[in-house]
Amino acid sequence: MSAVVLLLILGVVLVLSATSAVGVESPDRPSQYFRRHLLSASVAGAAFLVAVGIDYRHWRRFALPLAAASVLLLVVVLAIGTRSGGARRWLELGQFSVQPSEIAKLALIVALAAFLDSRKEQIHRSDRILRPTMLMLTVISSLVLLQPDLGTTLLLVGIGAGMLFAAGLPGRDLVKIVLMVGVAAPLLAFAAPYRRERLIGFLDPIAERADSGYQTFQSLVGLAQGGVRGTGLGAGQAKWGWVPNAETDFIFVIVGEEMGLFGALGLLALLGVVGIGGFRTSQKAPDLFGSLLAAGIAIWFVLQTLINVGGVVGLLPVTGVPLPFLSFGGSSLVVTSAAAGLLLNVTRQSG
Repeated sequence: MSAVVLLLILGVVLVLSATSAVGVESPDRPSQYFRRHLLSASVAGAAFLVAVGIDYRHWRRFALPLAAASVLLLVVVLAIGTRSGGARRWLELGQFSVQPSEIAKLALIVALAAFLDSRKEQIHRSDRILRPTMLMLTVISSLVLLQPDLGTTLLLVGIGAGMLFAAGLPGRDLVKIVLMVGVAAPLLAFAAPYRRERLIGFLDPIAERADSGYQTFQSLVGLAQGGVRGTGLGAGQAKWGWVPNAETDFIFVIVGEEMGLFGALGLLALLGVVGIGGFRTSQKAPDLFGSLLAAGIAIWFVLQTLINVGGVVGLLPVTGVPLPFLSFGGSSLVVTSAAAGLLLNVTRQSG
């Protein structure tokens, strides 16, 4: 619990630093981003505490409605969602916006945990386990891909595959999933021009630093400027327009530049505490449903962290996936905090 609270507090501080340059450029509302994030963090904290207090077994009865609602929201956002940066990912609700793909992550975990638990005696039958699971994954991930959002699509598939492994799916069936993803991912990456450009920038960010590799190159420069000790909170230069989306997808650059190598490693250690704690809870849970819930949430947090940080340090292509608990954005912050509360409840029930 303390690790999640520390991450939420650190996220508020980092967003304040990352958006200070934007505040200077908008003197009429100098702290608009910080206030929005502070409000989101407050709601996220409340969601965390509420989820901690609800017995995780109650989530099972809401598995199907939650999955159906997430699919409906994904359809609605494609029809009337707000377009930004060439994608439809947000539903505007007055002054607030909701990102259905974030809700879909938690909905998938709850629905898949309930489904696999209900058929735990048939885990070795592909027709009873793999086919329905692949249908569920295909429907949800296809709707997310249409937004388009390949990073979240691959994350959803990774969560599903990890939960199947945790449930004891035979190795031959897991190999099928890995092969399908291994073939589909490159094809999807090359299917859209902007994705091809990202891959080119990823493969050689120095040569492409003026074009498709600009963001990756500038993030590496920002991390290098931080060194071991960092420049100090608020003293970084990356947020002054050098690194686009510094407060969202590239918040880790702010950590590395202003808090240095030690600060970045400390942050990763906090995220690791949450992830490793989730896997330990999965091993000790009272029942299979709780075990799969904990495993799914832990896999989600770990994979999303690896995808985000991997893109920032140039080990993976940039995908636009936020850093859990830290990136600016209400939907991601609230849903991940609720999931962390659910995970902690499973831990408490495990004794």
